Amino acid sequence: MSNTIDLLEIIGNDASLRFASADELANRLERLGASEALKAAVSSGDRSYLSQELGHRVMHHPQITHAFG
Repeated sequence: MSNTIDLLEIIGNDASLRFASADELANRLERLGASEALKAAVSSGDRSYLSQELGHRVMHHPQITHAFG
């Protein structure tokens, strides 16, 4: 998981990776040894793969105590 977070940071900081095509980014991630979840998220455009790997959980609940009725 920490490798995935590090790679996401690298992608965010490098404009050539941030705006790369999905194929180009997938090739770079393969060479960098990215997790299967990160590679699947990049190739499909579906971030749910990352949610599964990183352990998605709700951090806050909406406040609905001021609702009418």
